[in-house]
Amino acid sequence: TLTCARYEARIIGTDAGEFPPIPTVEGGVTAKISAGVLKKAIRLVVFAAATEESRPVLTGVKLELENDQFTLAAADGFRLAVHKDKLEEPIAEATEAIIPARTLSELNRLLSDQTDPVELVLSPTRGQALFRLNNVEVVSQLIQGAFPNYAQLIPQSFTTRAELRVDECLRAARTAAVFARDSSGIVRLHVQDGPPGSLQVLARAEEVGENSAEMDADVEGGEAKIAFNAKYLMDVLGVIETDNVALEV
Repeated sequence: TLTCARYEARIIGTDAGEFPPIPTVEGGVTAKISAGVLKKAIRLVVFAAATEESRPVLTGVKLELENDQFTLAAADGFRLAVHKDKLEEPIAEATEAIIPARTLSELNRLLSDQTDPVELVLSPTRGQALFRLNNVEVVSQLIQGAFPNYAQLIPQSFTTRAELRVDECLRAARTAAVFARDSSGIVRLHVQDGPPGSLQVLARAEEVGENSAEMDADVEGGEAKIAFNAKYLMDVLGVIETDNVALEV
């Protein structure tokens, strides 16, 4: 019963013995990751994971551990995000697992107050993962299945490369998205070689009108045109922390 001044509430509880047992993860592969490094890595990839359950494996983020490096990769069938970074110390055995993106999103919120390295333990059967923080332990079931071979999806060469400011491109993409709502959210990018080089962000809808924004860019190669879903473009530009970003076509 909760009582305060003229208010009173009675809450019916459940026997504590009926609460599911808290799982423990012992043995297996253990790795330590800087809290700041892990938080950054999660932010840079988790947005690309699928939200629909039609392909469960894509609702997860693939984790790869090898020597003193770790890799996070997420994809939803339309886009792919990959980030590599350093472990606090090398591990003895290379391994991999698929962690639910929802788990990593929740973990990312908990990392705000974490200063010490995060200890990650993968169970010997690769069925569970444990993230040990200062005052919290997060245990998650892992997703079983074969994650796509993302390495073969990453282009190894380009004919045109444009380097531009992230804030300018994000601002242009947000404006173009308003005009692209009635045209399947499609915005077009037009790279023009220089000097000076430039990038145009264009969107058009019959019932709304059209929009064009141009910005300076350092361009290598010739002219190029490509179209993106506006949301996908804004998602990736929104997590990039550097001042500049490179577009390679």
